Order: sequence, then structure tokens, then C-alpha cells
Amino acid sequence: MARPRERLDIADGAMLAVVLIWAGNNVIVKAALDELAPLAYVLGRFVIVVLLLFAWLGARWTDLRLRRADLPRTLLAGVSGYAVYNALFTVGLDRTSAFSVALLIALGPVFTLLFAAALGIERTRPVQWLGVAAAAAGVALFVGDKLRDGLPATGDAFSLLAAAAFAVYSLATAPLVRRYGASVVTAWSALVGLVAVAPLALPSTLAQDWSGLSVAAWVSLLYAAALSMLAAYTLWAWAIARRGVGRTVPYLFLVPVVTGVLAAFFQDETFGALKVGGALLVLVGLALVRGLGVGGWVLEVADQGDGRRRVRIARPVKPEALG
Repeated sequence: MARPRERLDIADGAMLAVVLIWAGNNVIVKAALDELAPLAYVLGRFVIVVLLLFAWLGARWTDLRLRRADLPRTLLAGVSGYAVYNALFTVGLDRTSAFSVALLIALGPVFTLLFAAALGIERTRPVQWLGVAAAAAGVALFVGDKLRDGLPATGDAFSLLAAAAFAVYSLATAPLVRRYGASVVTAWSALVGLVAVAPLALPSTLAQDWSGLSVAAWVSLLYAAALSMLAAYTLWAWAIARRGVGRTVPYLFLVPVVTGVLAAFFQDETFGALKVGGALLVLVGLALVRGLGVGGWVLEVADQGDGRRRVRIARPVKPEALG
């Protein structure tokens, strides 16, 4: 009997909006970094996010209390997923193209899989290792094309490190989201990230000529904080709740693709055969990792009481628009 075709739903429209917002974020931030120092941008964005989040939660009388036992995990989530991730993402974006960052940041699920396998909390299938190999080959081809042309690859290296930082965050945040909810975890993690990144970012923030910024630079800050981190994540979480992981996650593969289109149109980015081939290999590797494993999702591990552990996939809190 033929399987009925699923109709398009309002959640599909929501996910397409999320793709456009997150892809646009990569291009908009790249342009803003012509006026803003990378770490000054990070600190300014964090200030906006923290103020908006805590004001919103306060208006809803949300209980913000955390258990003392959860403080170390909250600190790890804030430092890895917000301070380290956002600093590396922004500095990387300042030194490479928007498309490169979007593609390499998307490798977070591959790092999550590697870390989960190393910690013994996931049984990795052979096809997943094939996905890791394909993604690694794609990165080598993609970055090698730059090196062959004598272009620096430091921005790409920062982007890969950012993807690894997000993988640490994804694995650390699961019990917190389950216990307190995504909004509360996001708020505290962002505040920890703000405090952690401040000593590093404060010198460039104080040296920044804020009064001389263009309207476009200020709009980009608001866009990255209010739209990319808060509004888009809310839409993403709502779409997953409405239609499920399997229906919504494939849309995330469009973020690097749409970023590439926008970068070509607005920033004159060019695409050679090796660059396209490497990107395709990365996307194929991601499909194999995400389709059959935990990939970009949080692993929730529960003790069954008889020496066995139950592992389920849960939605992580997204600290950045996949780039």
C-alpha cells in the first residue's frame, strides 16, 4: 500500500523562515564586522540577548532558580556554548567568508558524534563513521582549495573549533533543558557567556567607536540578538514540537546553501569546482551522521537501575544560528 504523501504545513513555512534568518545572519554579521571589532560585537550582542531574555522571563514570572548541583553544568554550558562558541564564530567570520563559516559550523553534529562515541554514550554505526570520513574529506578539499590559492585558512580553523565547542555544549545541556526548560537554560547560559567573555572582549569594546557606527551596524546587532538567537530559535522549537524532528531537521541543511547564495549575491563570493565538491562532501557526511545518529541533538542518558543506560535524543538549546 502506497504511503500517503505528507502535505506542507505551517511548520514548514516556519522552518523556511528560520533558514532565511540564520543564513542572513551569517551575511549580515560579516558585513557588520567591517565596522565592529569581532569581540566588541560579541559582547554587545550578549548584552542585548541577556537584557531581552531576562526581561521576557521576568514579565512572565518564570522561576529562574537553579539547583546548586546544576551550577557546574550551567557554567560549562555557558562557557562552551556561548563564550567560546560565539567568540570563535565571530573571529572566524571576520577572517573568512560567510559561506565557509556556515558550512564548517554545521559540522557540530559530527563533533557531537565523536565526543559521544569517545564517552561511550552512543553506539556508533559503520555508516556514521562513513559520514565522518566524508565530512573530513570535504573539509580537507574545501580548505585545501584555499591553501592552494595561497589564501589564509585561520578563519576556517576558528570555525571548526567553534563547531567542536558547540558539540561540548550540546552534550552538557540535556539534563538542564529537561529540568528547567529551554528559555531558562538559554538565559543563564547567555549570562555566564557574557561574564566569561567580558575580560577578553572589554578592551576592544572600550576602544570601539560606538558613536560612529552606521545604522546598518546597529541593526545587525539587533538582528543577531533579537531575530537570529531569540525569534528564530523560538520558531525552530515550535516547529519541532508541531511536526517532529524528522520533518524539521532536514531544513537545517539549507542554511549553508542559502548562505552561499546570499554571499554570492551580496558579497561577490565565488565558487570553484573544488570548493563546491568539498561542500557537497561535507553535506553528505552530515546527512549520514544526522540521519542515523544523534548528530546535532542532545543525548539524554538515564540510569535504568540494573546497570543499563537508556539513551534518547532531545532538542538542544541553540546558542547561535548555526553560524
